[in-house]
Amino acid sequence: MDKIKSIFSFAKGWVSARLKERTSWDGAALITAGVCFLMFKGIATLVAYAAIAYGAWTLWKEEYKG
Repeated sequence: MDKIKSIFSFAKGWVSARLKERTSWDGAALITAGVCFLMFKGIATLVAYAAIAYGAWTLWKEEYKG
């Protein structure tokens, strides 16, 4: 039982130390983005095409000067 408590204590300390580092937050964000893309690949592809089309549209049209 003491060995299990020791392992949990070590894991808790390691996670706490990582959460204080910006690079850990960056890594977590990238992992989350990757997992979301894999889970919603079809939707992500449609959103990407829509973003490209809207970007091209905004480049082509003149700015409204109302």
